[in-house]
Amino acid sequence: MNNVSVISAVVSVSGAVLTAVLGGVFEARRRRSDREQLRRDLVSRYRDPLLQSAASLAARLRNAIRLLSGEEVHQAAPGSERQDEYNRYDSLYRLAAYLGWVQILQQEAHFLDLGSRRRNRRLMRRLGEVKGALSGHIEPSDTRVFLLLGGEQQAIGELMIDPDSPDRPRCLGYVQFRRRYRDDAEFAGWFEPLLEETTKVLEHPEEGAARLTTVYNALVDLIVYLDPKKVWILGPNRKFEHALTTASPDATPTK
Repeated sequence: MNNVSVISAVVSVSGAVLTAVLGGVFEARRRRSDREQLRRDLVSRYRDPLLQSAASLAARLRNAIRLLSGEEVHQAAPGSERQDEYNRYDSLYRLAAYLGWVQILQQEAHFLDLGSRRRNRRLMRRLGEVKGALSGHIEPSDTRVFLLLGGEQQAIGELMIDPDSPDRPRCLGYVQFRRRYRDDAEFAGWFEPLLEETTKVLEHPEEGAARLTTVYNALVDLIVYLDPKKVWILGPNRKFEHALTTASPDATPTK
């Protein structure tokens, strides 16, 4: 075999090896890209509704704290049966929807992969702080109003998952919630403890404001963590330093 043949063979083999190596590198990059896109889709699928529900609940709690603190909060039809019914069911729904999305997150995604174990742990910590604030495991621990035990939170979350969702799990809409609450006694019964706790808040406004402030501040931490640059939630996210204080200047009244 002459030198030309040897060189040609070497070049041919080298080219084949290089092609195989580059093909493997490109395939690995493609797979990583696919996994990253899947992760981003998962984040968008579960983070966004969780964020929206947390912000919606926080907005209602913010105004409730202001009311309990003796401040005036704008309402469309104050003192009317229509306004009272709206306040009752809309507040109930906002809390239930938040718990529903937390339950969906735990069932479907196990944890929301934000790109690193540290960020995942922080998310779980934020969710746990909201849960603890509602169940009374976070200060003020001596406040015995507006308590929703961990199992009760989970039960309400499970009930809020739409059983007829055609593709992916989602929460009941407001109309679905109102219809089931009206027509399904077992469904409505799970919300009785929450309604009782709401009554306690009204009967003990100082303790109620303290408890709601604890829950609200935990929600703010979650919202800021999920949306630190305020891309999706443009409303106020300032904490209350303590209950029964002057409201934040950027607080938004109930519409």
